[in-house]
Amino acid sequence: MTTFERAVLIVNPVSGQARGLRLGQQLRRSFEERDIFCSLRVTSGAGDAQRWARAAGDEGFDLIVAIGGDGTVGEVVSGQARAAAKVPIAIVPTGTANVVALALALPFFAGMAVDTIFEGRSLKFDVGYLPDLDRHFFLMSAIGYPAKIIEDSPRRLKNLFGVFTYLGAAVRNALKLNEVSIFIEDQDEVIHEYQGNTVLLSNIGKIGDLNLKVTPDTSAHDGRFDLTIISSRSVWDLIGVLFRMLTWRYRPTPRLHHFQASAVVIATDPPVGVQCDGEKIGMTPLAARVIPAGVELIVGGRYRADAGGGFLPEFKFPTTWFRRK
Repeated sequence: MTTFERAVLIVNPVSGQARGLRLGQQLRRSFEERDIFCSLRVTSGAGDAQRWARAAGDEGFDLIVAIGGDGTVGEVVSGQARAAAKVPIAIVPTGTANVVALALALPFFAGMAVDTIFEGRSLKFDVGYLPDLDRHFFLMSAIGYPAKIIEDSPRRLKNLFGVFTYLGAAVRNALKLNEVSIFIEDQDEVIHEYQGNTVLLSNIGKIGDLNLKVTPDTSAHDGRFDLTIISSRSVWDLIGVLFRMLTWRYRPTPRLHHFQASAVVIATDPPVGVQCDGEKIGMTPLAARVIPAGVELIVGGRYRADAGGGFLPEFKFPTTWFRRK
């Protein structure tokens, strides 16, 4: 059982239809019953969670608890990725989709979350970094079709319909798929060219018990991204690609390609939208690189780290971007 002495609880009060603050107060009482000093901090705007997470180690805390949705978790991860003093992060999910919690095999109930914090393992995870935006991501950055789904899922609809908002946006946009020219330059300045509507830049592997892996070797512990390029010209094509992912049939086809890289620059013609861990962040081009072992997270008992190779050497961004060779 892991022993902690000082914990900072970072709470998004509006997450989960305002459940966050109530859960934060319950968790603080549970921690204090274990003689653990707690500081409960409630976010009031963007950047609060990142700032507090970055300073946690310097302030003497040995545990960070993020109470909120994937957006709050993303800020906490970003703060720790920038911190010199690393502190384990525990997650209590209260958002709409809670994909990070699924990926880490975490429970969704506050009481069970406390047990996981003290009985679970802490592991080091890679983090993605977007230098042009000075932004980190944990799950994935996605280009094209996934960004349209996020764009068409506003907060007011998510508050009303929850995860079904994403499903509705996915169906609507699947009926109007458009291919673009995609140029991806890797750390060796090799240019990969495709026609497609989606690029997935994945960091994390299997999503909990959903049996979904974007590529066969996706791991958050190997110092590499897994890139998946999807060329779906119809709803049936898209269904076929999703079926291949769910059944782990990864043989490259004209509709599905993938490869690994430690850093990439992605451009499209014409430019298309980009989302990062469930938030629309702009348009292509996009530059990204991996920060190996950038954060430490507490995982659930069912989490299994995928086997991966060693970390790749330090990367310098190519100056060619999407120059054709």
